[in-house]
Amino acid sequence: MALHAFPAIPPTPPTAQTSGTAHSAPTALWLCCYLPHLPLEIFRLEDDRPAAVWVDSGGRSLIYAATTAAEKFCVRPGLPTNAALALCADLRLYRRDERMERETLEKLAEIGLGFTPWVSLDYPAALLLEIRGSLTLFGGLESLIQRLRAKLEALGHRAVLAAAPAPFPAWLMASSGLERALEESTALRSRLGDLAIARLPLEQDTVNRLAKAGLHTLRDLWRLPRDGLARRYGLAVLRQLDRAAGREKEIPRLFKSSPVFEAHQELVTETENLAHLRPVCAVLLEDLATFLRRHDAATDRLELKLSHFRRPATRLELKLRYASRDPERISMLLNERLERTPLPAAVTALSLRCDSLQPYRAHETDLFAADTPGALDWEPLLEQLQQRLGRNALRFLGTAADHRPEYAWEWNESPIGFALGKGRRPLWLLPEPQPCDPSRYRLLPERERIESGWWDGAPIRRDYCVAVSPEGARAWIYQDLDGDGEWYLHGLFA
Repeated sequence: MALHAFPAIPPTPPTAQTSGTAHSAPTALWLCCYLPHLPLEIFRLEDDRPAAVWVDSGGRSLIYAATTAAEKFCVRPGLPTNAALALCADLRLYRRDERMERETLEKLAEIGLGFTPWVSLDYPAALLLEIRGSLTLFGGLESLIQRLRAKLEALGHRAVLAAAPAPFPAWLMASSGLERALEESTALRSRLGDLAIARLPLEQDTVNRLAKAGLHTLRDLWRLPRDGLARRYGLAVLRQLDRAAGREKEIPRLFKSSPVFEAHQELVTETENLAHLRPVCAVLLEDLATFLRRHDAATDRLELKLSHFRRPATRLELKLRYASRDPERISMLLNERLERTPLPAAVTALSLRCDSLQPYRAHETDLFAADTPGALDWEPLLEQLQQRLGRNALRFLGTAADHRPEYAWEWNESPIGFALGKGRRPLWLLPEPQPCDPSRYRLLPERERIESGWWDGAPIRRDYCVAVSPEGARAWIYQDLDGDGEWYLHGLFA
């Protein structure tokens, strides 16, 4: 399942450092969610069963990650797969799928957008979230971390979470297995001093040279003079030390994706029973509603694809009369379409796609209005009738851009407001104007002259009047100026 974000104005980049004024903005706070077991979790491997993920390295198949049960048989990363199978005959092997890992991270980034608008995937196997502005909303750092951890665990992911004023030290702690929250840059050197130099992204040759000199931890490097360290081991070492200490200003790239929602669900067994399809549709629509709420969007069109074995898929396009993100409403309309769609064969899978996203606008309601028993909600009723009978089964009267009364209206699929112009015109027009005697009517001062239609072969020149008939009805009569000057009754006012 791939979820994509609705396009929005990018948030303002978080500040990396505070100014010296008393009222300066607080330092940014970055939360890193490191996923050490991501290569295993995408295959939904259980820890109590021996399994491992392998990669192709220089023509050799090497173990990349292993479950806890496999580690009990001494199956470790870097071990050749044939040696791993010799140690554990029941070992299940899976080739690493980097594309699926990336898709999983993008899905988790969507979860992160529920906590902050600034999410980045710049660091491997990790989410970076700038959360300083979200702390008050979620009741503090500890509460935010607990809620985020709960969401990740619900999706089957175990994460190591660490927070720091800069992205790199947050990732450095999390990728090293240290779950710490450091909100001040001054605490980074003392709290990260015991980390091994090998945790820094340095050339392996540089790490080996430092180890031969007896330098194994970051504290060992921070104790040395900077100029001498740079001369002997290069500027790259100083740069990584400054990143770890939060001295280097760094703003990770904002996570972005195309505004498309796609979800797919395989059925346990193929079926033609709609009662078995509705719960699956409900799950897909709940995922769509979550996606729309997360991005403050709504949709007026979506497509459901029903797959069949060795047959073309059945496609249903659902159009809504107005954009919505209510899963119950969309589910009701979708069920109406399903009940009236013949299936050529049993369904094996369902796919939902939505690429028509609009900004969400809440419907206005009267705060003091009381519900009237038995009152009908016309919008859902009309929409349900359209889905049940077809969009062309219901037609609504609308106006057209023409001054001639016979051509000034048209049929629409949706009701629209009328713009009658300055003059008064009746909504009830006779099928054909009928001759009348103007002396029998009391003419009112409301008059309108219409001269139009010379370009399409149906010209008219008429003087219209609002008149009162002997029975007291208000009528719309006109005098034909192009003919013999006769008067005609054309419409009646309600």
